[in-house]
Amino acid sequence: MTSEPRVFPIRCKTLMTKSKIPSLDYAINPYLGCEHGCVYCYATFMARFSDIKDEWGSFVGVKENAPEILRREIPRRRPGVVSFGTVCDAYQPVEERYGIARSCLEAFIGADGFDVGVLTKSDLVLRDVDVLSRLPSADVGFSITCLDHRLAAAFEPGAPSPSRRLAAMRELSREGVPVWGFFGPVLPTFTDTEGEISELLRAMAEAGATRVLVDAMNLYPKVQSRVRALIAKVFPDRLDAFDAVRRDPKGYLPALSERVETAARGVDLEVDVCF
Repeated sequence: MTSEPRVFPIRCKTLMTKSKIPSLDYAINPYLGCEHGCVYCYATFMARFSDIKDEWGSFVGVKENAPEILRREIPRRRPGVVSFGTVCDAYQPVEERYGIARSCLEAFIGADGFDVGVLTKSDLVLRDVDVLSRLPSADVGFSITCLDHRLAAAFEPGAPSPSRRLAAMRELSREGVPVWGFFGPVLPTFTDTEGEISELLRAMAEAGATRVLVDAMNLYPKVQSRVRALIAKVFPDRLDAFDAVRRDPKGYLPALSERVETAARGVDLEVDVCF
């Protein structure tokens, strides 16, 4: 974002929430809101539930008691798969100052039966390689939607550049922390050709990823509206093509899935399509 976010403390009653994502048992979100401000983000509903009127990306609520709450919750929970960052990025910029995500990761040291994962757009996660190395089942996923810095700056204005994410992926892999990629969302008319898909998959493989999840853009009305407004302003020559995708998602998605599967045959990666 172009201006500093409004940062404020909040208290949470619980942190380790049951996840509705099929592959996960629990979600951990150390912050409310995300200053990465991704235009395509599906999690903007969190502001409405908390009665926050600020624009998404312009505020961050710091769950200052999160580590304390988590240390109480872990012994009471059935072991399972835990993911940091399902409706916020646990390693967004405020984490450098507050260290809530780090303290929450530390709470899992010695906790048997929990597979702990992080999904992030930030190279700040490198700071915590010492903690991640002490969690035998920990892994880190990097969300990368494109390789073009101008495109990333438009769609993900507050996030580190794609090259920084790939460098962090490479460094964690060298340190022995398993890494994987999340190519999502695929940006309609920008990163959805077979060649563009192949290029991004290859970049992740070269950075140490052994698997990549690929997801399509969520075309809920509010997401569509934000993305369309951005394209009209910054990439007006792509607007007609985007509108064509928007009008015919049932035709677009199977074709996209086929392109992903074709591109995946050319790289040494496990590639899963999750749309």
